[in-house]
Amino acid sequence: MNKIVVKSSDVKGPIIGGDQNNITHIHVAAAPDPNIIRAGLDRISLLSEGDEEFKDFIELFNSYLRDREGRPIVGLRQKLLNGGREDLVEDAIEHKDRFAKIAAKAQLSPRRQYIYFYILQKIKAAFDGQIRPLIKAGARPEDIDQSIYHNIVNSIFSEVNCVDISIDQHLIYGMLYFLTGKCHLVWEI
Repeated sequence: MNKIVVKSSDVKGPIIGGDQNNITHIHVAAAPDPNIIRAGLDRISLLSEGDEEFKDFIELFNSYLRDREGRPIVGLRQKLLNGGREDLVEDAIEHKDRFAKIAAKAQLSPRRQYIYFYILQKIKAAFDGQIRPLIKAGARPEDIDQSIYHNIVNSIFSEVNCVDISIDQHLIYGMLYFLTGKCHLVWEI
């Protein structure tokens, strides 16, 4: 039996008196289905700007482009720092800025808006359902990064690449960091 005695210490984190086995489970997303986005694009092309469904879609899309209400606005850099991910800051800002410029240009194209909306909502759902639990559980950053790549970036890329070849994996990362900067995704414990 191991016995540990700690006196007058500023130790942060666990004190282990034997073996510690941390296991992180990474669940890989279901196979992407490009037919879903194709059906959405067909539907959006049939709508006119006066249609109620189209107006609702634009409002939903714009909700992702605005800062989320009720959360303090501290910026992407600070959000990642608060989440202990200073290693991501530089690339995250670059990717986010690229997507922000592209999203601004998309304001005149319902087809483009639909594709971006589709990706943004998939990112949010996957982050909240798969990445956020890893963050809360204290998973290692490399496990979180691997899950982001497999369950968000690569999965979405595989789905949308056959519909729009201008969307690359870096743009999908940009969308992820854009949502983070707009307070839709939380990286803190």
